[in-house]
Amino acid sequence: MPKTNGYEAHAQHYDDWFDKNPDIYQAEIAAIKQLLPSGKGIEIGAGSGRFMQPLGVEIGVEPAEKMREIAQQRGLNVMAGVAEALPVDNDSYDFAIFVTSTCFLDNPQLAYEEASRVIKKQGAIVIAFLEKNSELGKVYEEHKHNDPLFCDATFYSYDEIESMLKKAGFGQFKSVQTILPESKGHKPTDILDGHDLGAFVVVRADKK
Repeated sequence: MPKTNGYEAHAQHYDDWFDKNPDIYQAEIAAIKQLLPSGKGIEIGAGSGRFMQPLGVEIGVEPAEKMREIAQQRGLNVMAGVAEALPVDNDSYDFAIFVTSTCFLDNPQLAYEEASRVIKKQGAIVIAFLEKNSELGKVYEEHKHNDPLFCDATFYSYDEIESMLKKAGFGQFKSVQTILPESKGHKPTDILDGHDLGAFVVVRADKK
């Protein structure tokens, strides 16, 4: 079963977070844009549509009804469905994107394989996720049981994400990172290449 209970009960709370944290939100968008492919895209786990609009993604899939409603109120095309069984034809999109949705999937490996199925040959996948080994990721992991949105989350490391993507038939990896630790002398909203410091990591891989 999709881990949607928290988002059904707290959809507006989730959506309001972006208005309360605009600098972080804009840094996340900017990081994704650095690796975002051109062409026709689909967001898997589109939530309330906060990333579809600024990234120009024309269609989304989201299992939580309350989140879909908010996205649809924004005029976005978001359909019901789960990542592991997408209601989409083969070879339909130039790219697929997951933004902080991997941690809520029942089976990320199967979800990435499904994404490969719906991506055209020579297309790409983009995964934006909370890196569990980052300073902030460790805090989220420690306190997630007290958070109504993240209590069911399973956080992953970059190495785990890359391994699953390779098994799903992707290669040629690129990554950027933001939400950086000030303890290392960075501004939190700086964007750096790689995946060794930031809490918010974006990885792009091409379909073989």
